[in-house]
Amino acid sequence: MEGWVKLHRKLLEWEWYDEPNTFKVFIHCLLRANHKDSSWRGQEIKRGQFITSYSNLSKETGLSIKQVRTALKNLQKTGELGKATASHNSTITVLSYD
Repeated sequence: MEGWVKLHRKLLEWEWYDEPNTFKVFIHCLLRANHKDSSWRGQEIKRGQFITSYSNLSKETGLSIKQVRTALKNLQKTGELGKATASHNSTITVLSYD
């Protein structure tokens, strides 16, 4: 493992803190997000983004695909994450990453 993620104590007051699936998916996205710009198979991936799929997130978090989908919708609705979907994967963006 390399690097670190800085969390503020105000996270305890966050509206999704007491919703375990949404909280888990958000923390997982923070940990997966690129810390610098890069590319993957010719696709530019900016700082704060990563490429994944519902099935990959399901495997990585131990949640069902439906739970992952619901958690991502919650996080998109409140402005924590953005998602751009392609044919075989999605680019997840942690908004306000900096």
